[in-house]
Amino acid sequence: MPTGRIKYYNFDKGFGFIAQDSSDADVFLHSSAIKQPEYEELRVGQRVKYSVVEGEKGLVAQNVEVLLTPTERRWLRQGKAIIPRGYAGFPGQNQGQFTNDEAVPASHKKASKTEATRDHRARDASSTPSDSAAKQHSQPIPTKDSSDADASTQEGNEQPSKQLSFGDLYILKQINFETSMFFALYDAIQLPATVLEMTLSSLTLNSNGSEQHIPKTDVKYCYKDVDAERVQAAVEIDEDVKAQQLKQLPADAQACEIDTEAVRHARKNGSSIQITLREGEIFSGTVDWVSPYEIKLILENGSKVVIFRHAVHNLSVD
Repeated sequence: MPTGRIKYYNFDKGFGFIAQDSSDADVFLHSSAIKQPEYEELRVGQRVKYSVVEGEKGLVAQNVEVLLTPTERRWLRQGKAIIPRGYAGFPGQNQGQFTNDEAVPASHKKASKTEATRDHRARDASSTPSDSAAKQHSQPIPTKDSSDADASTQEGNEQPSKQLSFGDLYILKQINFETSMFFALYDAIQLPATVLEMTLSSLTLNSNGSEQHIPKTDVKYCYKDVDAERVQAAVEIDEDVKAQQLKQLPADAQACEIDTEAVRHARKNGSSIQITLREGEIFSGTVDWVSPYEIKLILENGSKVVIFRHAVHNLSVD
C-alpha cells in the first residue's frame, strides 16, 4: 500500500488531502475512509498508508490507516488524546503549544473538535529566554515555525513565544520516525535508544527494550545511529578540561556564556566553530541550526550532532 502524510485536514467537514511519498499528486481523503474510527482527529504531518482509486475529480484514498508509533498506540488504548500539543507539520501549520513541564503528547482525555481547534489557534507571548540552563526547566521554549528541524537553510531565530524550538522539532521528528539514535551522557556513556516522549526538562527513551527517563541536563549531545561511526571518529579530547572532572551543570548554575549572534553569523557565512564540552570532548564543524538550548553541527566528515548548550564548556568561532 502507498504511504504519505496528511497535507491538509478540516476537522469540522471531515475531509483533507494526503501528500504521497511516491508521487507529487495529492490524494483526496474523506473521514469515512479512515479504518480506525477511534482515531478521531488527524493532524497535519501524520503518516498514513492507504489504497487509491480514481474519482470523478482526481485520486481518492480508501482504507486509510493511521501509522502510529508504539507510544501513540499505547496512549490510544488508554483513551488519551494523541495529538502532540505543539507538533509542527508542514510549513505554516502552527498546531498548538506546550508550557512548563507538560508532555508533548496531551495527557488529557480526547477533547472536542472545538477545543482542539481553539488549542491549535492559541498563541501567547512570553519573555525572551536567556541561555541559562535553569530557565530551561521553568520557561516555555521559543522558536520560529519550521516543518523540518534538519533544514540547514533555516535561520534559527529565537522568537519570544511559547512555541517549539528547533531542538524540540528535531526530537519530535525522531519520535515520529522512531529513529535509532545515540545519547551521550556523562561518564562516557553512549546510550543507544529511540525517543518515546519529550518534556521541557526530560526525555523518555527506549534503550534495548528498557524504558528510561533521562533529565536533559544528563545529556551532552545526541546523534542518529546512521552517523555513529563518523561522529565517534570525529571527537577529539581536551585533556586539560577532562582533568577537571566536570559533571552535569546544576539546575541553578549559570551555563557557559555563548555569543548566539556570533554563532548565527558563522552559520550564515559557513564558518567553522569549535565546541568543547564539560568532559573535554571537542567538536568542530559548521552550524546547521541554533536554538536557545541546542546547537546542531555538521562535522568535518559530514556527520551531524546536536549539542546541548548546558554541556558546553567553551565555544569559539574561526
